[in-house]
Amino acid sequence: MKNGLVLLAAGVVCCIGAMDASAAAYAIKTIATHEDGRRETHEYPLDVSNGKGTFVLPAKTVGVGVKRLEIIPSFATAEKGETGYFILPEGTLGSFTKTNGVYSTGEGRNYMPFYGMKTPRDTFCMIAKRMSWRYATRVVVKKGVYQVSQMYNLNGDLPYEDFELEFTFLPSDAEYPQMARVYRDWQLGRGAVTPIVERMKKYPELAAAATNVEIRIRQAWKPVPSPVPFQTKYNEPPVHAAVTFDRCGDIVRELKRQGVNHAQICLVGWNKGGHDGAYPQLFPVEPVLGGESKLREFIKLSNSEGFQTVCHTCFYSAYAIADDFDEEYLLKEKDGSLQRSHMEWAGGRPYRTCPQRAHERYTVKNMQIMKDFGFHGLHYHDVYSILPPRICYDRRHPCSPKDSLHWYVKQMAFTRDLIGGTQSEGPFDGFAGNLDFCMYVYFFPLEKDDYAKKPLLERHIPLFQLVYHGIILANPFTGTLNYPIKAPHKRLKFIEFGGRPLFVWYANFLTGQSNWMGKEDLVCGTDEELRAGVAAIKRGHDEYRKLSDLQHYFMDDHRLLTKDVSLTAYSNGTRIVVNHGSVPYEYEGKTVPAGDWRRFD
Repeated sequence: MKNGLVLLAAGVVCCIGAMDASAAAYAIKTIATHEDGRRETHEYPLDVSNGKGTFVLPAKTVGVGVKRLEIIPSFATAEKGETGYFILPEGTLGSFTKTNGVYSTGEGRNYMPFYGMKTPRDTFCMIAKRMSWRYATRVVVKKGVYQVSQMYNLNGDLPYEDFELEFTFLPSDAEYPQMARVYRDWQLGRGAVTPIVERMKKYPELAAAATNVEIRIRQAWKPVPSPVPFQTKYNEPPVHAAVTFDRCGDIVRELKRQGVNHAQICLVGWNKGGHDGAYPQLFPVEPVLGGESKLREFIKLSNSEGFQTVCHTCFYSAYAIADDFDEEYLLKEKDGSLQRSHMEWAGGRPYRTCPQRAHERYTVKNMQIMKDFGFHGLHYHDVYSILPPRICYDRRHPCSPKDSLHWYVKQMAFTRDLIGGTQSEGPFDGFAGNLDFCMYVYFFPLEKDDYAKKPLLERHIPLFQLVYHGIILANPFTGTLNYPIKAPHKRLKFIEFGGRPLFVWYANFLTGQSNWMGKEDLVCGTDEELRAGVAAIKRGHDEYRKLSDLQHYFMDDHRLLTKDVSLTAYSNGTRIVVNHGSVPYEYEGKTVPAGDWRRFD
């Protein structure tokens, strides 16, 4: 025993006794696993004063040759049965009920360089202010002892910058909304993000998008997964045309007829080969949809009817069928091999483009074309913000995660200034300052057995929203896309998490596989189907009319009033009470019906 700490096996550190931030002897332990298998352990004291403690580890101290580095705070521990919880950057919460288990966000769900913990001894949150990427947040439970830590995947490289972790200790009655506020205040205070109400003074397209629904129309695609991994003009599968440009016009006219007078419409798969058909190549506009003349005709119609009209592009992936496919502009692994995606998409086998080359060769040129076509609004860059920033080992254009973010953000900023705004697929934090709408925050279907597959986790909390509501528009879950035609509990989660409605025509396009956006779909093969799809959008549109003004405000609080009733509070004083239960709930003298919500101003 040393300084109030007991060092346990396998690198677990457990705080002993009742301690608080002013009196505890805190420490940070690091375990470096070298490429040759050696393990090197160090322990550093953490000085905590005025409620904060900062741990800095110089990159040169770690050096070259470390495969993995784990950073373990002595105080990020709890025992089974203790009160409290941990919150992870993917927006999940777990309490201390298990004897053994391991859970990791992986790099792919480590959306914010942030986590928090509440125990009988401490309530604190951590911000990784430097070396914000290349790590996973882990929870390890051994013999009833919980330990939260960070596991960096360094791959033998010199860290791209020094490590800096700041721990903020909060009063014992603080909860996760107060933890989120620490991170939000840091982001705002350093100018990393700007509230929507400030940005929309310069970008009226954002003002219009914030109070209106998003409608994506998937127009055309080839089979996914592709039966032809390496496509040429001789073996390319045929393009399936689901919604021509003329049919898009029918959708717009029906939206107006049913009373949806304003929305943002995003065309998907309008380009050569349809969705993912030949990226990063976009042109010629797909002929089976009507070609460029019909595209321009539709944009003119849509804009004239009061809709913002944008499109979906992807400069993240590259297919060999593209006319200008060139291995020079692709991301390279350490051994010089190409970085590829996990499956064959519509264009065949996709490889990842270097973000520097994507900006230089595609963004500047193509965004000018988008503007010329008449597109304006929140332009959609596919993939970017749903994956952690990539590393490129090509000596001609090397990129660390920090370098990659620089080039990705440059593409987004360039797009915003030309088209009026940006959107992308996910919530990775490095994009926050240049992201206006997130297609889905949590890649989570919201099925009832989901948490049973993740036994250390209990539920999602609106962590992203507590940080970024009023800054970034968002649809909260993959499971809440097209929410009016889905199970009632998904609608309630959408309301509870302060979402902006997202509708997708032909969300299901994979062949023989489960679609991540849900089985329910909007289709328009017949006029009856088209009218029914628009009617679903109208239901979401009308409900959003009662809530859309809240997009201008921060989400300041979220809590459970009972196990079935939640309260979400905003910075203007508005509270939304959502009743997930089967019996009415009384709040401030008013009834919130079962399976519904009520606004309190």
